[in-house]
Amino acid sequence: MFRSFGRNIRLVLVLFITVYISASSFILYRNMEHRSMDMLRQLSVQYTGQQHKNTLLFMNWLEETSKLISNNQVVQQALKKPAYDGAISPILEGIRSSSSDILGIYIWGEAGVAYSSSNVSGLLPFTEIKKDPGMQQFLGAHEQTLRWTVLNREQLMNAPTDLRDRLLLEVKIQEAGGRVLGLLSLEVEIGKLYSFYLSDKNSIYGENEVYLLKEDGKLLMAADMPPVRLQEIGAALATPGKSSLNETDFMVRETAGGLILLYPLPDSADQIVTYISADGMKAELQAFKYIMLALNIAVFILFWLLISMLSNSIVNPLNQLYLKINSTMKE
Repeated sequence: MFRSFGRNIRLVLVLFITVYISASSFILYRNMEHRSMDMLRQLSVQYTGQQHKNTLLFMNWLEETSKLISNNQVVQQALKKPAYDGAISPILEGIRSSSSDILGIYIWGEAGVAYSSSNVSGLLPFTEIKKDPGMQQFLGAHEQTLRWTVLNREQLMNAPTDLRDRLLLEVKIQEAGGRVLGLLSLEVEIGKLYSFYLSDKNSIYGENEVYLLKEDGKLLMAADMPPVRLQEIGAALATPGKSSLNETDFMVRETAGGLILLYPLPDSADQIVTYISADGMKAELQAFKYIMLALNIAVFILFWLLISMLSNSIVNPLNQLYLKINSTMKE
């Protein structure tokens, strides 16, 4: 008699519990996902921001080192003469040997003479160097005294054996009146630049990837990058993103796979691109989702048993009462 009534009670309660568990689990998971991404973003900005400051300190140190050469009166006097001065090479070699980070030092004089540290040779004439449009723009900018750029030795010397891209600090050598006497270049391994931003595999940032975005849009160190990742980074860089209060400090782009942070290099049109994958965070969230699913199933089974007991506690007495009334009426 009351079987359908008990079934309806169970159905209503089961639907209510199912909707409640599903909705609360979905809201909880989405909230965890959002908070995890926010935490990853904050920690990534803190980490890469500190590493960027270390990079700036390193670059500033190289700029100060370059002044030991560009402001040297012996060097300036030598560049005014077309004849080679043997006193310059020991000065360059002393500066280069003082730090393993400096791979080579080059000087071109407007008078036609060129100098270099002892580990390199075959420098191109200054007239050839000045044919580069970027170099012409730099030398023509009177207020700009130095710049950072990325070149390979093919653009600096004849038949180089090493064609890897290098980070170059280029400094105008000027006398007191401002007249340009020549150009000084300090060569640094570009890997040194990347090393400031790289993190260990076991860190929270999960072995991030570092690239150099050149002024022409080319990504260096991207030869072995999967095409999907290259497209992901390219699409992210082409769309507006969140930035710091001062847009010259850094920019953040969110992608489907993680975060991209861009830091401009001082006195340069190039930018450091740091890609921090969210795979580690997503793996943790996936594990959390499976645990939550197992708990939901256990809770659902528990509520099903409780609902069945509740339904029986209501329906069974009613059935007994109904049977007793029928029996009494028959008598």
